[in-house]
Amino acid sequence: MKFLDSLEKRFGFLAVPNVMMTLIMAQLLIYAAILSGRVEFTSVVLGARAVLGGEWWRLITFIIAPPYLATSLFQALFLAFFWYIMWMMSQALESVWSVFKFNVFLLLGIVLSIAGALIGQLISPGAAIGITSYVMGLSIFFAFATYNPNIEFMLFLVIPVKVKWLAWFTAGMTTLSFLFAPTMGHRLVILAPLLNYLLFCRGELLHSVKSGQRRAQFAAKRKAEESEARHTCSQCGATEQSHPDRDFRYKVVDGDAICLCDECRDERP
Repeated sequence: MKFLDSLEKRFGFLAVPNVMMTLIMAQLLIYAAILSGRVEFTSVVLGARAVLGGEWWRLITFIIAPPYLATSLFQALFLAFFWYIMWMMSQALESVWSVFKFNVFLLLGIVLSIAGALIGQLISPGAAIGITSYVMGLSIFFAFATYNPNIEFMLFLVIPVKVKWLAWFTAGMTTLSFLFAPTMGHRLVILAPLLNYLLFCRGELLHSVKSGQRRAQFAAKRKAEESEARHTCSQCGATEQSHPDRDFRYKVVDGDAICLCDECRDERP
């Protein structure tokens, strides 16, 4: 992130601390306006056709619009939990990178999401392509899981699950969504919001892969060492692994240490 370091020295003062909380508060206000009937949810999300038709304000309003409208108590609780998790993960990433770098990460994700939706609509003009603020959460979640893989979340408020397993599950579901998407435009919409994650976390991902390879090599070497026999009878070839009941002892013959098991020792005159 050397390039970002140089940018931070020049423009770091422009960074917004706790920016996710600002966005969440804005989403709550819009949510209240939707519930009161002053705003329609469909008018603030990013519909690519509508934007290309001149409704440019959707490029901004989708960021401060709620990710979805809850129609049940469970969905309302999940939405509240989603906002809390987004804030918590954003705070953690700000502490890992810096306020400025997280701002850039978030802004880049928004720009890539918009570009993916618009280009996807042009690629697949017959499809109705749109995005909500939910797309920001996926890259944030993956970034958080990359730096904090062993933190546990309470699944359904009962089951403790490490975030790395949730990330792998989410990655699998995202892959399936990509593979079975109806058009190339929809695939681009799925992929585009994740590019900022790959750009920011590629170093940590490579480090994690190399660390995993080193651990695997060490474990294989240790297993191989443990599987090798330490004592081999020079007369019958028995080892402590093939004959664990035997007693192996050494004696020096012509300057060399010779190993003999108890049975071979008894047979010798």
